[in-house]
Amino acid sequence: MKLRAGWGRVARMTGQALLTLTSIVVLVFLLVRIIPGDPVKVILGVEYSEDKAQALRTELNLDRSIPEQFVNYIGGLFRGDLGESTAQPGRSVADVIFAALPTTLSLVVTGIIFGVITGVALGLLAAISKRKGVDLIVRAWGMLSFSVPTFLAALLLIFVFSLTFGWLPAGGWPNRWPDNFAYLLLPGIALSSHLSTTIARTVRQGAIDASGQQHMEAALARGLPARILNFRHILPNSILPVLTLVGISFGTLLTGAIIVEAVFGIPGIGSEMTRAVGRRDYPVVQGIALLTGVTVVLSSYLIEIAYTFVDPRARTL
Repeated sequence: MKLRAGWGRVARMTGQALLTLTSIVVLVFLLVRIIPGDPVKVILGVEYSEDKAQALRTELNLDRSIPEQFVNYIGGLFRGDLGESTAQPGRSVADVIFAALPTTLSLVVTGIIFGVITGVALGLLAAISKRKGVDLIVRAWGMLSFSVPTFLAALLLIFVFSLTFGWLPAGGWPNRWPDNFAYLLLPGIALSSHLSTTIARTVRQGAIDASGQQHMEAALARGLPARILNFRHILPNSILPVLTLVGISFGTLLTGAIIVEAVFGIPGIGSEMTRAVGRRDYPVVQGIALLTGVTVVLSSYLIEIAYTFVDPRARTL
């Protein structure tokens, strides 16, 4: 009976995910077409003429109505064809995206690592410390970190660690490993600011709940050292929700990487999006926007599916 309820929840979530993905496709298609400016004029530049403009509009299907363009766009998606870049003739949108994607994924993974390490450490420190001031400081840091926008956090990091102390590069990308690592540190910290705060709050509450259980109090009464209790019992119970937070936040981090890349001049998905918007490169803008939207929906969907079968309580929701 419970398993049947689980599959019913999966069916509902699948329907919701499909509806959301459909909405994303429609919105992305429509929004890029209200960007001011004529992409044909941008592409042709000084070589613009009415004859060339008309020929290019025909080639790009821009001379057709919006419904006809949408049908062609959907047909391309079903074929796995995102189209070709209008600003980079002969180069497909998929090529543009997959060339920049590894750099962005490196930044996202770095942000996740910093977020998890910082969040778990501060959350545990706030929960198990016997000094109330420590908990107060950690919570104050969390409120401040969460309230500061990502781009402002990036600028502050550049000012302190690059311009003031000169410890780390302020931006750029050498495109070779391990040199890339130094260029990922500040962007990764900036990207992890909101994630680390959320993890710290979750771990803190989980550790407080775990330490208040009867078997923990009994272990302390038997004389078991607090250090062993912290690492063998409190820590494992506290970090379980972190896996969910990371999965749900993956798509959000991918979106946030666009802002961070623009600040630090990293040639990832964000830089390609910025250039595409400036060039009125509709297919690339659509492709990147669609990628980020789909990633956000799918990451949340997969985490919910996993929880449906791992946690029986979720089947009744």
